[in-house]
Amino acid sequence: MDETTLLELLINGSPLAGFAGYLVYQTKGLQKRMDTLNDKATEREDNLRSRYDKVITDLTTEKNVLQQQQQYALDQLEKKVDSLVTSVDNISQVVQELRMKDIAREIK
Repeated sequence: MDETTLLELLINGSPLAGFAGYLVYQTKGLQKRMDTLNDKATEREDNLRSRYDKVITDLTTEKNVLQQQQQYALDQLEKKVDSLVTSVDNISQVVQELRMKDIAREIK
């Protein structure tokens, strides 16, 4: 519709034609406003999502590092325990040999 037709409709139309024109104008303004608010909300949501994704990634990385450190510590502990068991076995053999020698001396 061109301007003259629209103006003619408003002037010669029913009293509700002006009100209808106002409602169309208001609806367009409200739609622009809603689009702006929706864009801002979407942008905020995307920012929050990226922040939380970063936090989750950082926590996952930290968890993996801690698991690796714990596994290394457990491996080191296992090696030390194995070494201690070997030492205790050697000491036990030496004590047993000394007892045998002591028993052999008593017999003589």
